[in-house]
Amino acid sequence: MEQNPQPFNLTIYTKETQHICLCTAIAIIVIILFVISPLSNFFKTSIIMRLIVLRILAQILYLNYNQTELLRAASLVSESEQVKAQLNTNIICSYVFSGFIVLLFIFTLKTQIVSIMNFFKPK
Repeated sequence: MEQNPQPFNLTIYTKETQHICLCTAIAIIVIILFVISPLSNFFKTSIIMRLIVLRILAQILYLNYNQTELLRAASLVSESEQVKAQLNTNIICSYVFSGFIVLLFIFTLKTQIVSIMNFFKPK
């Protein structure tokens, strides 16, 4: 069993988690403003903002994956069964969160494709 050379650092983990939450909040606000609201009728602005949202969501997935791997490494070296159980629960919750982010990514991508197809549709 290969151990992670860098020990689990709760401070770094907490800061990265805060970064993920901030990115998620920004993505949700931009989605509400430029995908769901009437501002979505402005074609160029809406497309640019959706591309930004897709980039932010991809970044969230990447960061969340890295955090999940840190949790997995910490659970492998943990000697306490109670700590292992808590870390495994956090890993499961991280995967559920990633699933919801993937759904949001798919919804935004679908909206982007439909918007572009409607723009080029003959009137």
